[in-house]
Amino acid sequence: MKWNPHASWRRPGNATGRFLKDVALVAIFSSFTSVGAGQEAEVDTYVKAQMAAQHIPGVSVAVVREAKQALCKGYGYANVELSAPATDKTVYELQSVGKQFTATAVMLLVEEGKLSLDDAVGKYLTELPASWRAVTIRRLLNHTSDIPDYIHAPGWKETIRLDRTPLELLKPVFPLEVAPGTKWKYSNSDYLVLGLIIEKISGDSYADFLAKRILQPLGMTSTRINSMTDVIANRADGYWWKDGLLKDEYVSPSQKWAAGGVVSSAADLAKWAESLEQATLLKATSLQTMLVPGRLANGAEVPYGFANELDEDHGHKMAGHQGGGLGFNATLLHYPADHLEVVVLCNLRTARSLPMARHIAAIYLPELSDANKQGMEDKAPKTTALLKQIITEVGKGNLDDSLFSAEAREKLVPSIRRAGPHFVGPLGEMRSFTLIERTEDGDGQTLRYRSKFDSMSLIWTFKLNRANKITAMEPRPE
Repeated sequence: MKWNPHASWRRPGNATGRFLKDVALVAIFSSFTSVGAGQEAEVDTYVKAQMAAQHIPGVSVAVVREAKQALCKGYGYANVELSAPATDKTVYELQSVGKQFTATAVMLLVEEGKLSLDDAVGKYLTELPASWRAVTIRRLLNHTSDIPDYIHAPGWKETIRLDRTPLELLKPVFPLEVAPGTKWKYSNSDYLVLGLIIEKISGDSYADFLAKRILQPLGMTSTRINSMTDVIANRADGYWWKDGLLKDEYVSPSQKWAAGGVVSSAADLAKWAESLEQATLLKATSLQTMLVPGRLANGAEVPYGFANELDEDHGHKMAGHQGGGLGFNATLLHYPADHLEVVVLCNLRTARSLPMARHIAAIYLPELSDANKQGMEDKAPKTTALLKQIITEVGKGNLDDSLFSAEAREKLVPSIRRAGPHFVGPLGEMRSFTLIERTEDGDGQTLRYRSKFDSMSLIWTFKLNRANKITAMEPRPE
């Protein structure tokens, strides 16, 4: 289930307009890799257009095909105040993309026989609540542990500037009982617990383990656990928009740690992507295990592997991770059967890095693109009319819960209610809503529409179960 608006649609004022012109100029001259025709030129045009539309100061992109770097470059500013250009070596906060390094660290220990995926947490950590100790490492990795997310604990937001240990972050949710395997619920707490287990087994700090076992072997010299006191070469500043461009709020790196505390560059993540293709760090069997959907106790699959958000893009298997937070938004996509990886790093909290990465993937794999898809015969016009009306109501802040599945009402609907009016409302009148694709499987049907508004065109994906209830709803700029 996804709802990925990640949008800031304010019209820039005069000062902002001048800034955006500067961004366009810097984008032309930044990252002095060879500029060729074809796909790279198409990526350039697309990224610059998105930077202008979303008001993103800086973007760095990497594309890896067949284990070889196809593109790696930067656009705009890493630091607006200093007019420092973003390049392939600019270092961004990865947010939850960093969970991939935690999961990889665990799999290295599994390969060495130092732990098993079905070991209980209590075998290694006795300081956690009794109900947590029965949770397996596998359930931590795929978010089926039911351990509450510490970032939702009362008062957490007021502490984000403070340096805190993992146990200090977890203690506010300690009293809660857990029922592992009964539901899928994304929880940053899972990856803090994994970080503690890595330290316990290895005898190294989490940062040292990553450095010695992952980063140094792959030559990822710009990647590390974040620190705001250390000097980090080529570090980007993070921004947000509120009546103009502002530096985003400070968050202590300790607040993210093994759940999202890694910083890296497009050039380094290209090396990471190459390692996924070549199985140079983990065995191919371990990498495949990380792409297997988790399962609940009742056998139901969940849309998550080990630090991999699992999805399909036009019938192509897609994995990887998106991370968003204060100041930054990042995505690493992996199309395993197509041997394609795309990295998009942005220094704006509301940047739509995931749709950008998917669009860039479609430049290299045209079958992922909707650009040439025309309208098809609509055999269920009443369903189309209903879905169109839902989008209209979302823009007004209204939503009928009864149209969604029970799980979607719990997880998806609140997000749509919160973000929908800010995303859909400013788009203006919907000029057309055209069915471009319809597929069916045992679970229901997937419907894709092209909607044209005054200001832009969007592709909407709706997934309906066999009871005709909406289970997923995702907009993507065309």
